[in-house]
Order: sequence, then C-alpha cells, then structure tokens
Amino acid sequence: MIRRRSHRRRGQSMVEFAMVAPVLFAVIFAGIDFGGYFASRLSVENAARVAVRAAAVDVCPTSGVGFSSAGEPGACWTKATTPAAGTIEQVAISAAADANILNKDCPDSDSVWPPSATDLATLTPGTGCISIAYFYVTATGQSPCLTWSVTNDKMTPTALYPADCPITASATGADVVQVVIGYNYKPLVPIPWFQGAGLTTTSAETQLVLEQG
Repeated sequence: MIRRRSHRRRGQSMVEFAMVAPVLFAVIFAGIDFGGYFASRLSVENAARVAVRAAAVDVCPTSGVGFSSAGEPGACWTKATTPAAGTIEQVAISAAADANILNKDCPDSDSVWPPSATDLATLTPGTGCISIAYFYVTATGQSPCLTWSVTNDKMTPTALYPADCPITASATGADVVQVVIGYNYKPLVPIPWFQGAGLTTTSAETQLVLEQG
C-alpha cells in the first residue's frame, strides 16, 4: 500500500511539472530576451553618442572625392562592409558592443525621420543600420544640407545646401551633424507576446554642433 501511494505521488508530481514547465521556461527565456533587448538598446544609444562626437570633431571634406568613399584615406564616410579606422561608421560599429550594427542605410519608407519601428522591423533580425546627416542652422531654423548614403556611395546635398556645409560655421549660423543608429533585435525564443516592431526594434538619434570653425 505504501509503495502504491509513493508511485501515485511521483506520477502526480510529473503531471504537475509537465503543466507548469512551459510557463516556467517561458518566463525564464522572456527574462533572457528582455535583458538582451535592453543591452542592445544601451549599445545603440552608446554607438550614436560616440559616433556623433567623432563626427563633430572631424574635419570632413565639403566637395571632391571626399563626397564618396573612393578609397580616399581618412575619409569621413565609407561604403565598406568593414569600415576603415577613423570613419564615422567604424566608430559607431566599434561602440555597439551588444548590437550587431552593419554599415548600411537605415530604411525610411514613410518619410518620417528618424526611422519608425515599422521601418526598422524590415532589417534582418539581429542587425542594425547607420544614418549620417548634416543640418544648417540659422536664425530661421534648421535645414538639412547633406545626407550620406552607403547604397549610393556618396554624400548627397539637398536643394538648400550651403557652400560651407559641413566643414565650417558661418557668421549667421552653424552646422549640426546627426547620427542615427537603428537595430532590430532577434529574440532567442519566438515567444508570441515578444514579437512585433514595437517590441523588438530600437533606435537612437544624437545631434551635435560641429566644432571646426
């Protein structure tokens, strides 16, 4: 009789564990995924901050071969998959410890900047992007003047492009550099309630006034 009761208790315990185990493992993996997501988010913020600081103090060319990578030593921008040391992209990628940032343009399908969560969700899970832009600031406001494109391998001026952007500041205004880092986090486990653009994507946007005068 005692042995039968013992076997019955063990059987009940196994059934109870089988019922509780999925919830237990879901909670464990959710904790790991949320921790990984926030680590990536902090990495993205740090990458944007460090990269924009490097861009603000760097003297970037305003014309010529400097407007594309063109193999120019010391160029500010590059299309290389592995950016050379000293480029803004290399600084950003090196600073993104827990986020796999690639040297590719951030998607922008809705013309809303910085990129939306929906745009960033189109990135391959587990990868990120970099966008670099310059703005000309005057008493009347801030206007875009240059945008770097990895895809086109060039710095594209806008219609409002002033002659002294981005290298110098004029008496009536200043230049601002902006770095945007986007990332689409890849969860370890495809838990349904940890899916969707708003839960797996993150971005950081930082601006600084150029220091060269």
